[in-house]
Amino acid sequence: MTDTQNTPIITPVAPEPHGTRIILMRHGQTDWNIDHRFQGGTDIPLNDTGRDQVCTAIGALKQARNEGTVVDLVLSSPLSRAAESAEIVAEGLNVPYRGAVDGFQERSFGELEGQIATRELVLASRESGEEYGVEPTEEFIARGLAALNRVRREYNGQTVLVATHGMFIALMMNALLGERPDCLTEEGFYPIPVNASLTEVPLQYLDSTIDRLLVRQNEPDLGPEPLPAGAENTTLTLIRHGQTDWNKTNLMQGVTDIPLNDTGREQARATGQKLADMGLNFTVLVSSPLSRAFETAQLVGEHFDLQVDKTYPELVERTYGDGEGLDIPAPERRAPERYYPNVESERDLYIRTVRVLRQIVRDYANRGEEQKIIAVSHGSLIRRALSAAAGEEWTVTVPNAEPLVLDVPGLFAWDSSRYTDEAGRIVW
Repeated sequence: MTDTQNTPIITPVAPEPHGTRIILMRHGQTDWNIDHRFQGGTDIPLNDTGRDQVCTAIGALKQARNEGTVVDLVLSSPLSRAAESAEIVAEGLNVPYRGAVDGFQERSFGELEGQIATRELVLASRESGEEYGVEPTEEFIARGLAALNRVRREYNGQTVLVATHGMFIALMMNALLGERPDCLTEEGFYPIPVNASLTEVPLQYLDSTIDRLLVRQNEPDLGPEPLPAGAENTTLTLIRHGQTDWNKTNLMQGVTDIPLNDTGREQARATGQKLADMGLNFTVLVSSPLSRAFETAQLVGEHFDLQVDKTYPELVERTYGDGEGLDIPAPERRAPERYYPNVESERDLYIRTVRVLRQIVRDYANRGEEQKIIAVSHGSLIRRALSAAAGEEWTVTVPNAEPLVLDVPGLFAWDSSRYTDEAGRIVW
């Protein structure tokens, strides 16, 4: 399966030359390892044997350095047995320890943690883990793949050692090598590595594995539709909500219900006044149900004697999953579904956006008179709406409380299959 004569690092697939490398090290031994107990998220420290094992790994890494594999920095799981292992290695190699990274912690085993891992309980954890609160395999793999991708991006071109856990290493390698059965056991699994062993991640398979296991494509394709009766006389103006404190500090909001701040309220009032001063008139006001959008709609509507007629759940912001509340680096904001679990995919966001806006037009276009609709929503959704209606990507950030008129015929002409590749990614 591997050749360990020339290198102490288990490398099932040769790494790409001159690229980023990630080496996973299982932490050293703990007392619960000796007793064969489920550890999971329970923070059990290293014992003295574990510290000695990690020191042995340092020798192996120094041998690897002589052969050309030079570790540039060390990271770890947040759990202390991994963090201490990382600190020992970093000191021994005289390289920086850059701290713990969320996502590399061991799988949670819920009520099983602390119990001896008998054959019966191991089978139960696999076959009926939900009864014990075991972290679902899909969620565990998703957070692991996302963590690997964040490290690959942040430390591009470097060799990174990550001190983590046995089950983490086994399931990540199993996912990455799923299309390489020759690298797995006869049963189709990657074995759990021993304490303080070193395993290189086959990063050349990371993108395809992320496409397959991390990025969710839940929405059915959405094709073009004929304009409904009255739509030719209907206008649709989209307004992003006013500023919130999370906008001010550059945090991802998503569906987290963050209210307007005072600046946001002033922006909403100013937008309403500006539209009224332009001599414009509106007949319908609808909104996302999230409070920052709903309050913006109310404040704009005061200038036209309009109340929010209806809230549409599908007008909410993109779901950013585990990224909500974080100041995500700019490169990750361009494709957050590849760096954080539970993020709504770009494709699904486009389809949801077009579907709900078409529904809004249908709901009001047939009232027998010219309809001028305001829909208050969120930046990511509005940018996709503008892109879909124009047939080309709108790359400019939508400012808070900015009114933008949507091309209604373009909205109904959009065809998701025309702008989606084989992996479900939106292409222009």
